Amino acid sequence: MRIVLVQPSYEFNIGLVARAMKNFGFKELYIVKPESFGDEAIKFSSHAAEIIKSAKICTTLEEAINDVDLVIGTSSNIGNDRNLRRIGIPVTEIKNIAKGKIAVLFGNERTGLTNEQIDKCDILTFIPTSDEYPSMNLALSVAVFLYEMKRDEKIRTVKYEIASKKDKEEIINFLRDLLVLSDLKGIKLEHSLIVFKRLLDRAYLSKREAKTLLGTFARIRNRLKLYLKQN
Repeated sequence: MRIVLVQPSYEFNIGLVARAMKNFGFKELYIVKPESFGDEAIKFSSHAAEIIKSAKICTTLEEAINDVDLVIGTSSNIGNDRNLRRIGIPVTEIKNIAKGKIAVLFGNERTGLTNEQIDKCDILTFIPTSDEYPSMNLALSVAVFLYEMKRDEKIRTVKYEIASKKDKEEIINFLRDLLVLSDLKGIKLEHSLIVFKRLLDRAYLSKREAKTLLGTFARIRNRLKLYLKQN
């Protein structure tokens, strides 16, 4: 997938776009008639300077899209029955229909894509935003779009072993013992255990974290039993 910035005004946005591209694993950047392009773009690209350095600078939009199968335009101005040119598809749906060699166009920060530029697109898409302030920063728009393209793919995966169902059950059993020792009974006991179980299920607990909790609860339970026995 090729990202095409059409007449961007600010180098810092170009740099931030390159950074977002590297975050999500995209490399092909085309820039059509930038107002300026140089060291500031590299500065804001952080560790994505190679994307800036390999970017293709084009004098016309046609030059940036003449070898692709599908051109997707982006706009914050959502069309209607009186503005058919700008009727678009939510960005959440684009991945299902974006096939082949693709160019995605992002317009100038102040004006977005012009009607003439949109007419060169096969599909128009938009990011669902608040009606109060629908226009997003260029780099943020690119980042959201690329995130949606990669959302169901595993770019980075969890690098630790997740606690098993058995691990969590053992934690709940320790908690039950502690609550019983604290004289909690009946429906209050069961309600408390349900709450703890839901917390554990949402916690995305690692195996090591579960082991630490088990050791902590075991220590508390043993000390509590000893205290009750002595008193």
